[in-house]
Amino acid sequence: MHSSPSRTDFRFSLADRLGIALATALIWLMLVGMAWAATVLLLSGEGAAALALGGAALLFLLLGNIILRDCLMRWRWRILLGDAQAALLLPPGRLLFGPVPAVMETLSSAAIRQIEWREEVTSSLGLTTINRVYGVRLKDGGVILLGEDRPIPKTSSYTKLMRDAADALAKAAGVPVRQLETARGDGGFLTLWGARRPDWPGTHATP
Repeated sequence: MHSSPSRTDFRFSLADRLGIALATALIWLMLVGMAWAATVLLLSGEGAAALALGGAALLFLLLGNIILRDCLMRWRWRILLGDAQAALLLPPGRLLFGPVPAVMETLSSAAIRQIEWREEVTSSLGLTTINRVYGVRLKDGGVILLGEDRPIPKTSSYTKLMRDAADALAKAAGVPVRQLETARGDGGFLTLWGARRPDWPGTHATP
């Protein structure tokens, strides 16, 4: 088990949340500007130029939807540890190649059998991503996926919010942390169409 910090409130940092909110706003402002410019070109009789700009705007719309989904997730995701229980506020966009059902509940420490995590290898448009997904295995056999740590660009390191939260849950419940075998999924097109996550062991469908 990793060394777990003595925290009770796990969420993305304010700087992280503000940073992605700014990036989201900039992309959507650019999208609005491109759509307006394409309309002006079309009304001016520049059909070819309007079509080209409209196609570029469509691409930005796809990218804008991805970053908006991630922005909303980072503002909503939170785990609060209490005495013998934890409040889980887990939005549906917490896995890049999801989505998974939202979880908004209080989980008793006594209901936890173990903490599980694995690396998931996913390819999209020729690019491969390896994320570390963490889940809570319940004593009734169910699994709650907490979220994922993602690789930090240009380094060999990963983010560690999910790891820290998972370790703290394991410590509070007095249960082990188990690493599962690496799994492979399909990122589809820009994670928007055709994305498929591998099933979690012990479940009949993607949690």
